[in-house]
Parts: sequence; structure tokens; C-alpha cells
Amino acid sequence: MILSSSQDVVVIGGGVTGAGIARDLSMRGLSVLLLEKGDWGAGTTGASSWMIHGGPRYLEFDWDTTRLSCQDAGHIVTIARNLVYRVVFLIPVLPHDRNNIERMETAMEVYDRFQPLKKAHPHRRLTPAEALQAEPGLAPDLIGAVTMEEWGVDPHRLVFANVQDALAHGARAFNHTRVTELINDGGRVIGVRYQSPDGSISEARARVVVNATGPWSPEVAVMAGVQVHLRPAKGIHLVYPHRISNFSISAESIDGRDLLMVAHGGFTLLGTTDDDFYGDLDSVDVMEDEVNYLIQGIERVFPAIRDYRPVRTTAGVRPTLFKWRRYEDELSRRYEVIDHAAEGADGFVSIVGGKLSMYRLMAEETSDAVCRKLGLQAASTTASRPLPGNESDPTPAAELASRCGIPALAAMKLQT
Repeated sequence: MILSSSQDVVVIGGGVTGAGIARDLSMRGLSVLLLEKGDWGAGTTGASSWMIHGGPRYLEFDWDTTRLSCQDAGHIVTIARNLVYRVVFLIPVLPHDRNNIERMETAMEVYDRFQPLKKAHPHRRLTPAEALQAEPGLAPDLIGAVTMEEWGVDPHRLVFANVQDALAHGARAFNHTRVTELINDGGRVIGVRYQSPDGSISEARARVVVNATGPWSPEVAVMAGVQVHLRPAKGIHLVYPHRISNFSISAESIDGRDLLMVAHGGFTLLGTTDDDFYGDLDSVDVMEDEVNYLIQGIERVFPAIRDYRPVRTTAGVRPTLFKWRRYEDELSRRYEVIDHAAEGADGFVSIVGGKLSMYRLMAEETSDAVCRKLGLQAASTTASRPLPGNESDPTPAAELASRCGIPALAAMKLQT
């Protein structure tokens, strides 16, 4: 016997965008079912660089994405202040770099215009002596450096905070639950069939089904008889089990792409590659030459990198919008909300593209599209309503340390 349920919206995909959509819609009073085939945030979201960042490199070809990303990053920092922490980068300039120190500082001066949107500090220019004092591991022949501030976040915690809030507002959410079929009725998608971890098949009827599956979006769209065009890009990270530098460091790979060595408190991420991907999305392998590519790039500015041993790698696929001829790292991080009604699949909406640092905006605009289809006039409140755990201002670290008998530094760490 197939169990059946009925709700206003089914959201497929439990990454940060899908969880954000479930939260937004449930806060507007709709009944929502969120389904994820793996664990929360285990796909593209979890394979990220763990940052809510504006993306200064997009200033070269996509100012609007940088602006929107910084703007929404500011909202995320506000509603999830308990989950984010500042990440300060050093961007060293070496002889024969593509950008000399003057051009690099000019770029940072432009990026400074966007920094207030995400509550970050402006850049600083450092002499070679100042840069080496701050980070002795840098290459000694550097000409100078500039700083840049971004925000770090555990993406898995961010996803689950959104799931928690959706549940608190009446949503239902199941992970390790795979959608096997979309239910069509004369050109309209009216629900899904899904398989639970125990193998049982259930049916969920809905007025709207949302496809928020990232790089899997084309596969899900086929179930509705429509197409979604993406240009999936694979990225890997090396994971070091401790902090190996005082600051995060930006570097340039052999082919001129940007690399980041991100210091995340108790561990370090080195990434990322950016290559077109045509393989199995559920089995993304890391190749030896990709590892060597990353190490070679960072070694030029941080020579001691080979003294440290990475303990594992991560791999993920970005759901970048389709574009012919551009290099992978030049592809836009813009997003698109697609109502498939005109293609013969009314009741089916896809959200594709984008990036972690503007997931909330993507969720809001997708939820707006759903509400328009349902005739619901309810505005999003996710930009100002705090996520669970951030409902009140934290106790000052010194006071918390005194009360609990722990060092102030430990108290600060617990609060972030």
C-alpha cells in the first residue's frame, strides 16, 4: 500500500537553497514537505569553501553578482551571527604576477564599496616586512600584500538551522529519501513519489513542486518532461586537520585561476579547481593531478605547504548556468528561477545557479514565484528573522567565561 499525503508545496533538495525555500514558505503559512536523497547539505553545499563571501573576482565580468552576493551575505550574517566568523585573507603580490601591487590595491578599493553590505572591514595594504611579520610562511620575495575580509560558516550547520526553523513553522522534512517520480496530470505536476530509507514508497500531492537539487536539476526536470540547461563544474578541496597559517591566503594557479587556502580555526581548506564535469554526480572522484595542481599553485606563495599532510579531500559540482565558450572559472554565478508552466509542466518550478552566499535571496525569489502561482500575498521575512540559536544577543565573552570558569578565548570560540 502506498501512503499518501497532501500539502501546498513539495521542495526537492535539502541543500542550503532547498532548506531556505522550505523555511521561507513555511514562515509564510504554507504547508511544506522537504525531501533530500542524502544527508542535509551533503551535495554542493557541503563541498563549498565554507564561506559567505562576496566574490571580488566576479568584479571583472559580473558586478551584479558581487553586489547581490554581498547584500545577501549581510542578511545571512545578521540572522545567523552565531554561526559565522570573520576570515581575514592576505593576498600576496610576487614578481611577475598578472596584477602588480597598485592594480591589486585598486581592485580592493573597488571591493571596499561592497564590504559594508556584508558588515566586513575594508582592505589594508601591507609592505613586504609587514606581510611577513603577519604571516612568516609567505614567500620571501613578495613585493607586498593586501588584506581582504570575508565570513566563514559551517554549511552543514547553516542548512540544518534552516531545516529546524522550517520544522518549527510546521514543515515536514525527510532526508535519505529519494524522489523516484513526479506525478503528472494532463500537463500539470501534482506531486511526487518517493522512497524512504526502509524501501517503502510514498506519494505526496502538492499544488507546486520545487526543484532545488543543484547540479541534479536536469535529472529531476526530465521527470516532468522539461529541460534545465546547466554547465556543471567540478571543484575539489584538500583538507588539512589543523590551521597551517596565521591568515587565509589567496594565490594564483599555473593557468591564472584564483586559489584559496582558507584557515577555518581547527582546520584548513585548500581549493578549488574549476573544471567542466560530465560524469556521475553521485560519484565524483578526486584525481592525483588535481591535488598536484592545487599544491603547485599555493606553493609559489606559501612554500612550506609540502611540509603539511592533507588528511582527505572533498569534491562537489557547481550548478552553474549554461554558457558556451567561457572558461569554467569565468562562468557567472547568477541564478534563475524557472516556472515550467509554459513548457507544459505547470505546478513545477526550478531554481538553478547561484552560490552559497546568496542562498537566502535565491530562496526568497523562488518562494515569491511559488506564492504568485498559489495566489498568496505574503512577504518574505527571512532577511530579518533570526535562525535558531541567534534569537538574542550573546552574553559578553568575559562574563560567560567568568560564570562558567573557562578562559575568555574558549568562551568566544563557543559563541562562534
